[in-house]
Amino acid sequence: MPLVGVIGTGLVGGSIAAGLTSSGWDVIGYDADRDTLEIALERELISIAVDSVAGILDAPPEVVIVAAPPMATIEILSNLDTQAVVMDVAGIKTEILEAVGHLPRFVGTHPMAGRESSGPKAASPALFRGANWVVVDASSVEATDKAVEVIETLGANPVFMSAEAHDDAVAAISHLPQVLAAGLLASASSTPEALALAAGSFRDLTRVAASQPIPWVEILKSNESAVDRKSVVSGKSVDLGGRG
Repeated sequence: MPLVGVIGTGLVGGSIAAGLTSSGWDVIGYDADRDTLEIALERELISIAVDSVAGILDAPPEVVIVAAPPMATIEILSNLDTQAVVMDVAGIKTEILEAVGHLPRFVGTHPMAGRESSGPKAASPALFRGANWVVVDASSVEATDKAVEVIETLGANPVFMSAEAHDDAVAAISHLPQVLAAGLLASASSTPEALALAAGSFRDLTRVAASQPIPWVEILKSNESAVDRKSVVSGKSVDLGGRG
C-alpha cells in the first residue's frame, strides 16, 4: 500500500491519517506539538511518528498531506522540497497557491467537514464519509488522480473548482456563519440571563463558535474581502424594519 506522510495530526490531519490507516495505507506523521503527535501514535491514527518535516520526506512518502492552520501551511509549503504528490487541506485556497510554484506535483484541496472539537482525541476515520472535498488547480493530471484516490479512500466526494470560486463559496457557507455565530454568542454573553435561557435553536446557531480560534483568525484575515462582500449581501437580506 502507498506510504503517506501527514504533517499536522490534529482533528483534520488525524482523521485523514485514521481513515487511511483503517484502509490499509501506511501513514507516517509529524506535528510540531509533541503531545498531539504522541496522542496520534497512541490512538494508532499513524503507523510511525517522526520529529520533523525532514523526517517525513526521508521516508520517502508517495503523498505528503499538510494539515495545519493556513499561515503554518504556507510556511511549510514554501520550504518543502519534494517530488512527491503534495496536498493541503486549508480553508483558503488563493493565498495557498501563491506559495507552491516550486512544487511540481501540488494539489490544493479542502474537505468540507469538521467539528467544533479539536485535536487528535476528536479525530475519526469517519469524519469525511459522504462529505464534499474541493480540489483546485492541480499542477498535473497524475497528481490530481492520486489526490482523488486519497479523497475517495476516505469516503468523500471530490468537487473540482478554481481557487477563486472556492474562496467565494466558503465565505458564504462557512466563514461568514462563523463570524455570525461568534457575534451571537458575544451578544448573548453580555446579557446575564440570556445564556441560562438559551435552548436548542441558539445552541445550533452558535455551535461553531466553540471551534479552535487560531485557524479562524487566519482564515478570516486571508479571505476578508470575500467575507465582507457576503456580509453586505446578508445585511441587505436581513432588514428587520425596512429602515435604511
